[in-house]
Amino acid sequence: MIKNYFFKVVAVILLAFMFSCDNTTDDPINNNKNNPNTGSGGNGGGTITGPRILHKLVANNEITQEFVTTGNVLEKAIFREDSGPNSFFIGTVTYTSGKISKIKFTQEVNGTAPANNLIYNFNITYDSGGKINSTICNMSFGTTTGFTSEYSYTYDGSGKMTKIVEKKKDGVDYVSFTNYNLTNTGDNITKLVTETGTTSSTGVPSTTNLMTTTYNFTSYDSKINPYTTLPKTFFVIWSLIHPLNFTYLSANNLTNYNIQYNTTPMVSTGLTYLYDSMNYPVSDQTQVLKYVYKAL
Repeated sequence: MIKNYFFKVVAVILLAFMFSCDNTTDDPINNNKNNPNTGSGGNGGGTITGPRILHKLVANNEITQEFVTTGNVLEKAIFREDSGPNSFFIGTVTYTSGKISKIKFTQEVNGTAPANNLIYNFNITYDSGGKINSTICNMSFGTTTGFTSEYSYTYDGSGKMTKIVEKKKDGVDYVSFTNYNLTNTGDNITKLVTETGTTSSTGVPSTTNLMTTTYNFTSYDSKINPYTTLPKTFFVIWSLIHPLNFTYLSANNLTNYNIQYNTTPMVSTGLTYLYDSMNYPVSDQTQVLKYVYKAL
């Protein structure tokens, strides 16, 4: 039920693509405040011709994503949910020795946390080469403790992430697992297959009655992904809440994808963009979706 809920939330954010150092961001998002000088795709700002960082996504004049940054350091990410005009999912980032060590995701409605606030607390560690090697997530509903998930990571010889294994615990006993199997083509993720099943209480996975979802990221453009200068670690963790976000880790912009649940028919989605002279997307082709950047 939780995964289905977040699929609905994040899919709405991503479907905005189809319709498509200032640190004074309001929390929650203030749609009535213009931010002049925000650059390409902004509300009347000039064109940025050098390095930049993604600041906002605006769809139908409503901000759907906002990234609070100082320089290239991400402090907070705010995502609008589809459950109401003042409902947000907020990720707050903690750093240790310059690397992201904790990310907390919380819900907020009308400026306050609901009584049954869904909270994810991720703790992240790295290997000696700086790659993520372990993550532990403690989930809760308000003051009620939920599941704990343990994640391990596998990389190929070139350092690209190829697999994440999640083992979920209810109290002291393991109850389920999910494998995230990633295919990389060049610097883009072109396929993701998730396999979810049950485990023994000691964490041994069962291979029977697996639920499989296949994400085919079938084509990309040759332009610059606007999420490139935001930290990849944040989007790895965000993708564990909903796997469709793994495309944020790619170097280019997704132009077509399809999703298949077990053996159900695939549903294909095409995405289009307009670009500036520096090869960054500034909107979708209908100019309903806008990308707002800040100069670095």
